[in-house]
Amino acid sequence: MSKTTYEEFVEQVNRYRIFPFSDLVAEYPSLTAAAADNEWHTGTELDPWLWRIRIVKDGYAAYGKFFGTKASFVHVDAFPLVKVLLSGGTTVEARYRDGLLSTHAYKLYELIREAGNIDSRQLRKAAKLDAKEQKKEYESALVQLQNFGDIVITGAKENDHDGGWSSMCYETSDYWLEQLEQRPDNDIPEAPSIQQARDQISTGLRELCTTEKSYGYFAKKLKLNA
Repeated sequence: MSKTTYEEFVEQVNRYRIFPFSDLVAEYPSLTAAAADNEWHTGTELDPWLWRIRIVKDGYAAYGKFFGTKASFVHVDAFPLVKVLLSGGTTVEARYRDGLLSTHAYKLYELIREAGNIDSRQLRKAAKLDAKEQKKEYESALVQLQNFGDIVITGAKENDHDGGWSSMCYETSDYWLEQLEQRPDNDIPEAPSIQQARDQISTGLRELCTTEKSYGYFAKKLKLNA
């Protein structure tokens, strides 16, 4: 079976708009399925592990755990729509005030916003959540922010120790979009109303989802039927 190229992966993201990294949605494509025969973790041009960061840096898609605890790619043109639906059109401050965002998550958001871009090790230390027993709280707070579309993964800083895993880098989604808007080749649409976002995302998913099961997953996560 032929191997998938980075360019083919980008084409898939362009087509589906929302493209999971792994088997997140039943009967729906993903990177791990499309590139199952590729050279994973080899550091070559055909290593999809590197593509998850490359596609963000190239400005084609946002990357993060927007739906639960597994990562997905969202095309840059669709991201403002998805973000409105994930956040319900509310600000981080309003959600924190209303008890929808934990204190740890709010603190992490403020640190990320102040830094512009920060890697996970520095972020955890700055938040004073670097004790071993605080790892779960830290990771849960990061997932909260990604589930609301407040932050995105934008890089991976190599571990200083040989053989260690790289550390993810984060930016607020607003900052990431602002940087892209400054590029002459990007024309990112303004954030729509919740109903406009529902209509556009729902129409697109109806055309691309081959089963009601896959459509239903996104409909539930994005509250398309609310």
